[in-house]
Amino acid sequence: MDKLNNLGIDNNTKALLAAIIALQLLHLFKRTDSVVHPIILSNQSEASPVRNQNQSAIYRNSSLGNLPLVERPAAKARGAADLLELSDNNARMLIQSQPYTPSTLIDQAVKAISSISKHTTLLKSKTSTILIATQDVHIAVLIELGALLIGMQTAHINANDNIAAALTKFEEHGAQITAIVADDKLGILPRHLNDVLCVFTKSIPPNVGLNYVKFEVDALVEPLSIDKNNREPSNTISYVLSDDTVYKMDNKNITAGVYSILSTIPLAKKPAHNDTIVTDEPLSTALGRTLLYTSIFSGCSYFCIPQDAALPLSPVPQYLFVSGKHLALLAHDLSSIAINKWWYKFSRRQALAADAAGQIPPPSNWGVFRRVRDTIGLNNGLKYVVSTDGEINDSTVTDLRISLSVPIVKAFKDPRSSSFVFSRIAYDTLKNGGLGPPTYAIEVRLADGGLDEFSGRLQFRGPCVLEGHGDQFSDSTNQSFMKILESGSFELIKTQK
Repeated sequence: MDKLNNLGIDNNTKALLAAIIALQLLHLFKRTDSVVHPIILSNQSEASPVRNQNQSAIYRNSSLGNLPLVERPAAKARGAADLLELSDNNARMLIQSQPYTPSTLIDQAVKAISSISKHTTLLKSKTSTILIATQDVHIAVLIELGALLIGMQTAHINANDNIAAALTKFEEHGAQITAIVADDKLGILPRHLNDVLCVFTKSIPPNVGLNYVKFEVDALVEPLSIDKNNREPSNTISYVLSDDTVYKMDNKNITAGVYSILSTIPLAKKPAHNDTIVTDEPLSTALGRTLLYTSIFSGCSYFCIPQDAALPLSPVPQYLFVSGKHLALLAHDLSSIAINKWWYKFSRRQALAADAAGQIPPPSNWGVFRRVRDTIGLNNGLKYVVSTDGEINDSTVTDLRISLSVPIVKAFKDPRSSSFVFSRIAYDTLKNGGLGPPTYAIEVRLADGGLDEFSGRLQFRGPCVLEGHGDQFSDSTNQSFMKILESGSFELIKTQK
């Protein structure tokens, strides 16, 4: 106190400083500003989604009245192309860092596919398909959207997939390949495809053929007309290659997939303009394509990173859909920075107590985790994180949740689904802890899981990619998902409709 007096601080100032310190300690111990976990939404200032006996999701105890949990795009969108046109044209989005509005994106996509069409006839039949093998995600997105808009089918493959083998597989499932888009390598094609147009995004390989051309997105071309007839839900629009198996995707797989993904996101955190979805899920998967269309339909920016990309990320995401490996590395980085702060253990203890009570600690302006987020560049409105493959343990999920102050979803995927087969969220064992309309509520556990692995009710979701299995919520689709669980590394405990 003598030192304070020597500094010229009077008794009134001392009392004020003591009051400020007391308020900060009260804030830390009582945490009256803790936000109820957004998945539960038991804070009645928000509309609380609960289920009636028929499992439909509605808002109750809300000034909004009884409204759908999320507007189902399929209600207005017959086909995936409709999702582009239904997007708010006031949205300003970035696709792989390139600026667009929905209308300019449509124009550029049609221009991209038209620049290829000037060299050959792309639409030779209803099964005409363009194989997209480029690793340039921006170009792949433009060609994907352009082909969809003119009524052409698409097929994507990864960098490590053999083009010739993939072509054979797609043809076995009815695809008529009329063009191939690659970077600078092609390999040896099947003899009957030697005359197929080959478009290269980087450079034409030395074994040049007459049908080899360089991709020119800015070429002056007459734009092809947008097709309005290929938007029936059952129409095949794309193919998915997983290992040696090819699955057909139709329009309803995308529209229902978008709905399924949006329904997993808490109400208060729905995607908005200026948000960014970042994922490492490639366009070669059904889920990867659904995330692209979810972004466009919501008016969000979209960025796909390589599966071996380092975190933190640029651009900074609001929605992060990445593998468990990515998130485990992120959790390690967060902990290694935070543990060096002298108040780390104290802050972590308080955060864990709030988490155990079903709350996500708010992103305090002075807490240790806020400073960590600042350090790694993840303090720019991160809203929601999804582990897309389930390869992350519960303790790591908890570390991420208290470090990032956002919901962390542990989801599982299957190549036959254009959304998550089911999503696992902490606290979803509560009676009304819903994630959106499920096909089934299921209790499962990992067959080889340890004691810390979750065993409880999971929301079973995702439109099936298999042909001829009806709508997302049909009995036949439920049976297909049962087969997925039974054939995988999961043990089915019980089901309820």
